[in-house]
Amino acid sequence: MRQTKTIDEQILYRLSLDFRSHELAEALLDRFRTLVGDLPASEKHHHSRPGGLYQHSLEVALRTLEDLAGTTVTERRPDGSIDSFQSARNRPRWQYATLVAALCHDVGKLFEMDLRIGDTRWRPFAEPYLEFVRRNRKSPTLKWKAERQHGDHALLSPALLFRHLLTPDDMDYLGEPRVKSIITTLVGSHKGQENDDPVARAVSTADQASVERAHPEIAARPDSKAGWFLRILEEMILNGEINVNMRGAQIFVSGEKTAVVMPAVLNLVRERLRVMHKVTLPENVHFYNQLRNAHLVEADAAGMCIRKIKATAGGHTAGPLSALIFSTDKIIPKSMLSTLAETHFELDTESRPQPVVEGQD
Repeated sequence: MRQTKTIDEQILYRLSLDFRSHELAEALLDRFRTLVGDLPASEKHHHSRPGGLYQHSLEVALRTLEDLAGTTVTERRPDGSIDSFQSARNRPRWQYATLVAALCHDVGKLFEMDLRIGDTRWRPFAEPYLEFVRRNRKSPTLKWKAERQHGDHALLSPALLFRHLLTPDDMDYLGEPRVKSIITTLVGSHKGQENDDPVARAVSTADQASVERAHPEIAARPDSKAGWFLRILEEMILNGEINVNMRGAQIFVSGEKTAVVMPAVLNLVRERLRVMHKVTLPENVHFYNQLRNAHLVEADAAGMCIRKIKATAGGHTAGPLSALIFSTDKIIPKSMLSTLAETHFELDTESRPQPVVEGQD
């Protein structure tokens, strides 16, 4: 549990500037731990081991707090003026609301579990899981309900939030605007749609990142953000919108390896996905790490996947350039390979790439 404890500490550190927020967060984490215990987050999907739900929830909470640190969230005061996330009064409360929403985004899954000790069935609304186990003094048997539907648990998360997790002190501290934001985030957390609420967007992004880190193969699926990126990149290459193996190109193919210049190519694909497909990619560093965790790009021993290269094309050498290194068969259509001019690129060991270590396996 060392890694989990470290995430606990990081979460509390991010709330340490406001004593009241830090105090409430400590108590909330204790209640959440009592509620979910060592239960898994899924049957056969991500974080399916004992303790997986708690681990996944902490990962999402920490990532959401990190992503929202520089975001401005505004609300209207009673006198009509606007208060922002960054104000001394407002920021700690929005941080705490963010923690609550992210931590509890999957808590409704407890209703999808058929958990028994002998003939006694656990009822999540009646008592937290650890209290049920302590009261019965035996190990439970867990089965997942066959009738559960994907995403339905999000509708039930608020029930457990108000029954076991939020106290009157929490409600007083948060205030009505933030409680409404928490409920909106929880109910909409698994709809698969873009959301205008910055907290809801951050929770969704952090949830996907935690899932993909636990199961790298998920990130490589066609319906994942990485899958979308690869499809649109290939489309833009075939249409000649992104140049390959020429002077000033953004992509250099050399045998079985292909260097894709970043962030230039990512920005082009990101805009196409946003405009044409209403798909939003994670911010650059997080997306690089998703590609790395899915084993789609190379990384050095320190986990850095952005590499510095020097590329030679058309008799001209360019560099150092920042690039991701893919297998050629992941990027370039086979029908196109024979038409490409010869080029060469090599790692520039003299230039030191910027570290990308978040989420390192």
